[in-house]
Amino acid sequence: MRTAGTALKLMSVDDLAERISIRYHTFARNERGDFVKGAEEIRCMVWAKVLPLTSKIDSGTPENLNTVTYRITIRYRSDIKPDDFVVWRGRKFRLITVPIDLETRHIWTTFDVVEVVQDGKTR
Repeated sequence: MRTAGTALKLMSVDDLAERISIRYHTFARNERGDFVKGAEEIRCMVWAKVLPLTSKIDSGTPENLNTVTYRITIRYRSDIKPDDFVVWRGRKFRLITVPIDLETRHIWTTFDVVEVVQDGKTR
């Protein structure tokens, strides 16, 4: 954690070069009274720094599936929920870590995401 904090101290607003939108699903009740996933809503559109973090090839599937984990850093926000998802360059990513403020100074929020894959194809 110490090196992560040092790296973030060297970061400036000029490093935020990618435009992302953070979205969530609304929930509504169906005719039986159960909660169902509703429409997509945009929570916010922010500038971010998006860096590839890890990569793995899953050979257990019929086609080799490449999975890349990205680390996203944005200016501090406290309204991002763990079940939100990110849209970046037309690709959809889900959060795999909770958004945290590494330095606890309310300057940067950092979280990790992975691309949403359905039926062996990215969407």
